[in-house]
Amino acid sequence: MIRSLTFLLVLLVNPAQALEPLRIAVAANFRGVLEQINERYLAQSGQHIQLSSASTGVLANQIMHGAPFDLFFSADTDTPNKLQAANKGLSSSCYAMGQMSLVGGDLAALQKPELSVAIANPKTAPYGRAAIDILSLPEFSAIDRDQLVRGTNVLQAFQFWRAGAVDLALVARSLAPEGYPIATSWHRPLQQNLLVLQRSTAVTAYLEWLGSGTVRQMIIDAGYLPCS
Repeated sequence: MIRSLTFLLVLLVNPAQALEPLRIAVAANFRGVLEQINERYLAQSGQHIQLSSASTGVLANQIMHGAPFDLFFSADTDTPNKLQAANKGLSSSCYAMGQMSLVGGDLAALQKPELSVAIANPKTAPYGRAAIDILSLPEFSAIDRDQLVRGTNVLQAFQFWRAGAVDLALVARSLAPEGYPIATSWHRPLQQNLLVLQRSTAVTAYLEWLGSGTVRQMIIDAGYLPCS
């Protein structure tokens, strides 16, 4: 009885501490945006959130091997679909449409084979595969794919350029809004889907927050297009 009363007092004095943190896996391109979204959500709800960020493929592998996430913000649609097919997810829906930017120069610079280019690893990162689509266009045939500098994810590719390790980088526009915008028709659609992995009251409340006009505008302001 005493133990029950003590726990009730803890809830009344500091309800935020009584909430179990949500565990969220997020693709590297969206981490910065989600951190801002989560800061507002914490201030509003008291709900703490633990983020794990990497490339979509790396996170999917962790989920397949039992990583205990509640939600997965993927950078594509195929990965959530595959996880669902393997009974590793409950429902999937679009939360943003990604765009690409070139940093370090314009399209003329991208045509110069002597300039080094960083991209995300296309084996694990959807933004890396989109970069390969762009570099496969006839205008950029002079670029030697074997000489591309591959980051483990799109954030690392951007960091390579920012550190001066490469001349150019093809990255998510959310990471480089000041970069040269790349037409979405030049690469495969970057539809980014959210996969629900666990159901709970906390997950339901968080999903309602994500669907609010405030959050949708934050995502658009960060360089994404709304879901079609």
